[in-house]
Amino acid sequence: MVTIDEFSRVVGEIYASATSPENWVVALAGISRILDATGCAIYIGAGANRSMLSGTVPSEASKSYIEHFRAIDYVLDAVEKSPAGLIHGGQALIASKTHSEFETDFMRPFELTDGLFMRLTVGTTPTTFIAPAPKGRDPFDTAERVKVIGTLVPHLQQALRTQEHLAQLGNGVGDITEVIDAIRHGIVIVGSGCGVVHLNSAAERILTSADGLCIRSGRVEATRVSTNTELQVSITRACVEPQNGCGSGDSFACSRSSGRRPYVIHVLPLKPAENASAARALVMIIDPEYESEPPKMLLRRLFGLTSGEADVALRMLRGDGLKPIAADLALSMATVKTHLHHIFNKTDTHRQAELMRLLLGSIP
Repeated sequence: MVTIDEFSRVVGEIYASATSPENWVVALAGISRILDATGCAIYIGAGANRSMLSGTVPSEASKSYIEHFRAIDYVLDAVEKSPAGLIHGGQALIASKTHSEFETDFMRPFELTDGLFMRLTVGTTPTTFIAPAPKGRDPFDTAERVKVIGTLVPHLQQALRTQEHLAQLGNGVGDITEVIDAIRHGIVIVGSGCGVVHLNSAAERILTSADGLCIRSGRVEATRVSTNTELQVSITRACVEPQNGCGSGDSFACSRSSGRRPYVIHVLPLKPAENASAARALVMIIDPEYESEPPKMLLRRLFGLTSGEADVALRMLRGDGLKPIAADLALSMATVKTHLHHIFNKTDTHRQAELMRLLLGSIP
């Protein structure tokens, strides 16, 4: 007879496995103990693609199963085709194909000729639970064991759903982090106290250079006092604004001690938080000195420019005039003007300012 304390402990171990998958071994060992089984295991997939999520069955049996016998496991094949939550007794399943290779060479040598088996999840990829045991005088699927497993089924199913959901969230966070890190501008997520919550690699490069901006005591700060005051006020306002239903954000320049062109900083409010302490703001740092020009091949592919036309377009993007372009490329002014005329036609632009906006928008 299973006590309430034993049952409660196993249920707790099951839910602990949802957040820490390594705890499945503990949970399955607990189930095996109260059932008096040889071991327990959870398998994912079917046939030759079946793999063990976790288990406490003898290691030699597990190794042999994965290397060969999972492809001919008619027991789990039958379980995977049954409704989720339906508990099967081992003797009835095994009897469907007695004297088969799976029974003779695997189940009998490892004394796994009885037990309890069931499918836990619905869907195209089945998840199954097994609690194998040696065949005894009486069938293993006694009323008490079936009741215990039947009571544990919803807990096992919920733990598996929670584990899958947490894994999806983790993958989503990883994808978002990669996207943010790929952005060429500095991206800093800050909290209501101006503390840094997350920053991408571009922001890390900018802040560690200490050229007008830095991280001090876990906060993003400007080295110039007046600019830092504006930055901190903007961050505080951005964290408060969503709570009040508005969110315009602030933009300003940040001078640099190196004398390079100032950073352009945009402080933007993020969506409202449940409480003020959880509020977040986004600080975008644009480094004009770090703007990369569109690669020559990209311009040729996007607009159908010739090699010579692309060379002229790139130098115009750098701010060069027609004479310096002609001198740099060893071309006559007439040739440069002809290239420029073709560039206007191919990009459907009419003025240099319009062309520059288009080319800047082509930067990946």
